[in-house]
Amino acid sequence: MAPNSTLSAPVSPAQDPEELQRRKMVKRSKIICEMIQTEKDYLNDLEFCIREVVQPLRNHHSEQIDVDALFSNIESVCQISAKLVSLLEEATKNVEPELQVIGEVFLEIKCPLEDVYKIYCFNNDEAHSVLESYERDPEIKENLRQCTMALKKIYEDQGKPNLLDMGSLMIKPIQRVMKYPLLLCELLNSTPQCHPDYKSVQDAFSALRNINTNINELKRRKDLVLKYRRTDEEESLKDKLSKLNIHSITKKSKRVTSHLKILTSGEQVKDQIFNKEEKIFRSLEKTIRLCVKNISLTLSQIQDAMPLAAQSLSQIHYILHDDNHNNNNPNNNSKSAEQYEYFVSKLDQLVYKPLCTLHAMFPVPQKLIQKRYDKLLDYHSCLQKQPDNVLDQSRKDYEALNAQLVEELHTFNKAARNILTNCLYFFFSLMEELMSSGLESATNATNNFTLCGNVNDVQYHIMEELQSLYFVKENSTATFIERKLSFERKKTLSPLPELPRQSEIHRSNLLSAYGADKLYQAKRKCNASQELDIDLYEGELVAVVEDKDPFGSTSRWLVDTGFLQGYVYSSFLKLYNPGKMQKDSTDNTFCEDDFDNFSLFVSSRPSRDRNSRASVGSTSDSSPSINEDEDRHEFNECEGESFSSDDYEIFYAVYAFEARSQQELSLQENQKIRVLQFSDLSGNKEWWLAEAHGQKGYVPANYLGKMTYA
Repeated sequence: MAPNSTLSAPVSPAQDPEELQRRKMVKRSKIICEMIQTEKDYLNDLEFCIREVVQPLRNHHSEQIDVDALFSNIESVCQISAKLVSLLEEATKNVEPELQVIGEVFLEIKCPLEDVYKIYCFNNDEAHSVLESYERDPEIKENLRQCTMALKKIYEDQGKPNLLDMGSLMIKPIQRVMKYPLLLCELLNSTPQCHPDYKSVQDAFSALRNINTNINELKRRKDLVLKYRRTDEEESLKDKLSKLNIHSITKKSKRVTSHLKILTSGEQVKDQIFNKEEKIFRSLEKTIRLCVKNISLTLSQIQDAMPLAAQSLSQIHYILHDDNHNNNNPNNNSKSAEQYEYFVSKLDQLVYKPLCTLHAMFPVPQKLIQKRYDKLLDYHSCLQKQPDNVLDQSRKDYEALNAQLVEELHTFNKAARNILTNCLYFFFSLMEELMSSGLESATNATNNFTLCGNVNDVQYHIMEELQSLYFVKENSTATFIERKLSFERKKTLSPLPELPRQSEIHRSNLLSAYGADKLYQAKRKCNASQELDIDLYEGELVAVVEDKDPFGSTSRWLVDTGFLQGYVYSSFLKLYNPGKMQKDSTDNTFCEDDFDNFSLFVSSRPSRDRNSRASVGSTSDSSPSINEDEDRHEFNECEGESFSSDDYEIFYAVYAFEARSQQELSLQENQKIRVLQFSDLSGNKEWWLAEAHGQKGYVPANYLGKMTYA
């Protein structure tokens, strides 16, 4: 029987844990050395490129070649590479291989490294397009070739591989940033798990891989934006028809369905940050559009008015001053013309052109915002199905467009707000400067001109002096004022256009917009008596917008008739009661609301004056015909008229009235007055001559009422 052997097999050196760890550490040291050496070579290439290519082009050919478009921020890339080399050397110098920590170096530099390489990679495609356009120009191509040949000679002297062309030089930073995750992955595989650098290398590998992912996503977002940036005007009808197929029709129908579902259910993927920026964007677009329109009109009007203003100032200066001062007029005219030309040029340069340029930038973001909403509808429609590649692609497209718009809309809104603020500041400053210049010119033209005494008396005496001139008066029996009154008697007033009546549609709109509690009804017909007043017919509904006029009076209310807004005296209105029907009677029976104001007890005037109430806008469009001599004469005549009974000639002011000239008499509401004549000098019965507190003047007839015993 053979002896039982219990001896175990010898352990292979390749499977010895200590030997495996030793080999890993050797490989780790080699990878670290390779990482440092390749980074030094890369930094050396960047420095050569900047010294032999970028700086010569920038110093000698900056007018022909856009160096920043070709090499973007290559100086920043060189600086971040130099910093990485310095940190790597510091982490490995005089440190045992077992204690070297490399992962912390990449974790420390990951944020600035990502920011720098994002910019360079983002502009790389445009840089190659610019390079292709430059190579089609023989002169620029020769300049680029000379720079490349100088760099090739340096590489040949150092025994390095020859440089192919300018494009291979521009692609080096992109190749380097993509190599960092590969080097860290090899370093991680060669680092034992018990090594103190294992966790930091693992985190650094994830960080650098995410940096490459972010750069690729940024590049994809840019390509997506460029795809949808073409405006509809750039596409011909043939191009649009070529895109019409079953797939496009199906996609648009799905978007309509998704839009209807969002409107009915209210469930939608929302981004509060984007919604805020979009609201600001649309407000800025509307504001800038209106500013461009208004400033354009202002500029046009000022350009037309400036020469006339300068000419008027010159004529005023010539009239008000002696001939000795006329020598300065040409200089003043030239000075005014220079000031006006300066204002127009500055307004166009500092305000109008910047706003027009800014407004022209809005259509492209608006197009992208619409595309973003289309992608949101696609994503929303795919959410109802099982997850697949289509859903994932829709989500990526929506998130890419949304992220790009959120990032760039914030920057765009901030810049547009600053430009708008600066333009408005310059506009106000220029307008203030223009007003100051005009005021100074007007002051110089009228500096020694003063009026003594009452203006009306002065004007009256001047008119009397003119009447004494023989070439002014045509005959000795008729004065200038008499001829004027005779002309006014002959001319006929053209009838005013009839305003539209209120319809049931207008009433329904008022009820829906304001509610029955804010509606009032006209007790009787109300004619417009002042500026901004409106006519009302009996029974029409109005909504009270404001219970006072611009002067603070609560007797005039701002109302809305459904098709027109204006002021109406509150005494003509009563609360609207839809359940209460009013009867029309020939006796004009009063209701309870009519006792709120005594003006309803106004009796009718004698038959000869019954139809002398003013028509629409009578007090604002017409005025009493009178001069001072005629006025005194008529006042004296009226005192002797056959109004023997005080009750017959005593009236009350139904509404307040403010005199607009010396011939008119101001009234307060409910004021007692005495009527002297029921027409003016031209026979117009819309104006009556009245007396109150010893003062005489004309008042509108429809402002007066006569009290009777109730």
